[in-house]
Amino acid sequence: MISYHRTAAAMLSLVGISLGMLGAGLAKGPEMEPEELVARHLEAIGDSETREGIQSRSARGLGRFEVVVGGSGFLEGPASFLSQGNKFRLSIDFKHLNYNSERITFDGEECYVGNIAPGVRSQLGDFFYQYDDFVKEGLLGGVLSTAWPLADIEERRPKLDYRGLKKIDGQELLELRYRMRKGGGDFTINLYFDPETYHHIASIYKLRISAPMGRTPQDSARQSETRLTLEEWFSDFKTTQGVNLPSHWMIRYTVEGSGGTLMSKWDMVFDRALHNMNIDPRMFVLNQ
Repeated sequence: MISYHRTAAAMLSLVGISLGMLGAGLAKGPEMEPEELVARHLEAIGDSETREGIQSRSARGLGRFEVVVGGSGFLEGPASFLSQGNKFRLSIDFKHLNYNSERITFDGEECYVGNIAPGVRSQLGDFFYQYDDFVKEGLLGGVLSTAWPLADIEERRPKLDYRGLKKIDGQELLELRYRMRKGGGDFTINLYFDPETYHHIASIYKLRISAPMGRTPQDSARQSETRLTLEEWFSDFKTTQGVNLPSHWMIRYTVEGSGGTLMSKWDMVFDRALHNMNIDPRMFVLNQ
């Protein structure tokens, strides 16, 4: 005969297991198709009529560059962001001898990256000079850009894979894997969303580059792969002319390889934004 106390303990144990399983299920995030996540995200930006009525955007504020790992120092200067249709311009003016400014533009056909000194690009500029597909796809800048591809997935036709709740930089976020229809190479592209507001919080692009072959087997053994990680983080959302946009945009770029780790970041805080202004097409040309 089984005693009442043992039966009760067994029931409590089963309840505990069930609750633990339920908790584990909840930790995976809500079940949905990728298209439903995209739809909720777009509604978080604003209603469809307001979103579709925006043809251009201008944001201005302060930019800051900082070396986080592999050196030290920082610079500050005015930052501006322009977007019209699929065109794009990011500018930060540091006016420093060794880092005069950051310029990344896309005129709808070609992506251009400015030099920080004669014949020299910044780490960020060199990344987008080599991998300009992210700019052409409209991913850079997130919802700040009028070219944001999730607002036009029928045209972009990316492959989307909803992967549930993930812990990224200490935050529980919904992960959506994004694969371009054309371009993107071997990069892994993950987009992250707030599970309550469905705001786009981060985009993370990762690439592993195999170790090069050495002249001898011994040289090859000393080589290691290179890992590139570019992160975009968005925060401090504010309603601007009917749409919810981030006022803080941070880009963090990390290079890990045989030479050690280098990490730099670019912070932009925009204190004003305007929509549907006329933008001179020449603004999307690098030399302007």
